[in-house]
Amino acid sequence: MAQTLFDHLDNDQKIATEHVYFQNGNQQPDLSSEQLNIYLNYANFTQIKDELDLGIFPNLRKITFYNGCGIVLESINISKNEKLSRIMIDGGNYSFTQNNNFTLLIKEIQLSRIILLYHEYIIESGSTKYINAFKSLREQAIIPYTLVEDRKLGQLEAEVANLKQSLAQKDQTIEEKDRTIADLTRKAQQTPTLSQFEELNNIALPCTDLDFNKLKQEVKRLKLKDFDPHFQEQKIVFEQLKTTAKEKAGDSLSAILDLLLQTNKKIIETKNGNSDSFTQGQLQGQLTTCQTLLTTKFTSKELQKLQDKQKELIELEKQSVVLSR
Repeated sequence: MAQTLFDHLDNDQKIATEHVYFQNGNQQPDLSSEQLNIYLNYANFTQIKDELDLGIFPNLRKITFYNGCGIVLESINISKNEKLSRIMIDGGNYSFTQNNNFTLLIKEIQLSRIILLYHEYIIESGSTKYINAFKSLREQAIIPYTLVEDRKLGQLEAEVANLKQSLAQKDQTIEEKDRTIADLTRKAQQTPTLSQFEELNNIALPCTDLDFNKLKQEVKRLKLKDFDPHFQEQKIVFEQLKTTAKEKAGDSLSAILDLLLQTNKKIIETKNGNSDSFTQGQLQGQLTTCQTLLTTKFTSKELQKLQDKQKELIELEKQSVVLSR
């Protein structure tokens, strides 16, 4: 940290400091009378890149920068130096501006209270001269500054943004937990209890102990007993519809009708299998082509009825497979 530069100074020396002078040299900072000399080539100083806070010098009234010096700090904080009234550039301001990139960290009230003194070059009678010039920190354009009020506001805004993000994440977590609880509650309500299984077992297999596998097979058997006649009936209905349609299509369109039913079946099966959209698009295009060719003999309602009945039969076939396991 930059503050380690002043570790060798005792409290009395810090109080006695009224003038800080940044200059070239490689010595450790030293206090001469009321002037603290800071040497920019001092090994510890050249390694510093962060902020230098001069608030530890409560009686600081003046800061001087040697124009040829190059300060590698990000900023110099003078916002706590209430007695500071003068900042001086010792030499030409152009060289100083070229060599330095640091920023002064100050309060709004200091913009008018602190005066910057520097040398301004002019050309007079063909020769270059420089004159003493001075401006308030607010008016000058040599040393950039940042208001501590703005920096604090920026920090507060960042903290508020982080807090909002944290709250949003917590809200999201709470919502996810609420959804999980609701889902588990729903599943618990839908899951049969042991007593419900026993009640079902007494209906399906009276006078026998509860055995889930036996109960499952008995339920399948009973379901299949009612399901199978309906399934066979629907198969007959579909075959009759298909036979009637083929007779109506005649030899010229019989093959197209077969292709229509084959394509319709593939579409139904690929939908259930979550096939890619490209395959679905190809099949749908083929189906549309078949429908168009068949419109010379069939209405769209007749074709749709045949396709719907085929879909119904495919679903029944799937149920039959499950019940037969």
